[in-house]
Amino acid sequence: MIKRNKRRLVPSLNTTSTADISFMLLIFFLVTTSMDLDKGLRRVLPPVDNQQQQQETNIDKDKLMAITITDADSAFVDGKPLEMKTLRKQVRDFVARVGKSHLITINAQPMSSYDTYFKIQNEIVAAYADIRNGIALKKYSKPYSKLSAKEREVVKNMCPQRISEQYNMVAEAQGGEK
Repeated sequence: MIKRNKRRLVPSLNTTSTADISFMLLIFFLVTTSMDLDKGLRRVLPPVDNQQQQQETNIDKDKLMAITITDADSAFVDGKPLEMKTLRKQVRDFVARVGKSHLITINAQPMSSYDTYFKIQNEIVAAYADIRNGIALKKYSKPYSKLSAKEREVVKNMCPQRISEQYNMVAEAQGGEK
């Protein structure tokens, strides 16, 4: 008599619940994790033109506010020590006094910290926001944030944001071949 081997059945796993759980975990982690937002300064930079030569322009010193950041993170406005809490008012007064032809220059030394640089940038941008808000309230009787795109352009033309930045490159200053 021939013995017949009994087929052994391998129990099957029910994977539908595993797929459901993994999908729910994926959704959970997508919802609970934070997405990194781009941070930075909103600036419209001129297009890169390698053929363009830089031209020096003469600017009246009365129409220029020079902000300097040293390697030790000390800041100066027109050679005088700067207190961060007064910078916004200084910029507002300067732009109001000089008008459209003003120019603010920022000269940051290579070893100065980003923190100081961004604090100064934030104060300057806040001063421009205050000025533009004041112009909008006078001209349109509503805040700058509530203006239409056309009205915002008019206000921007009345108070253009004129900021120039200078970078002191150590390698260029030393010259010679390396």
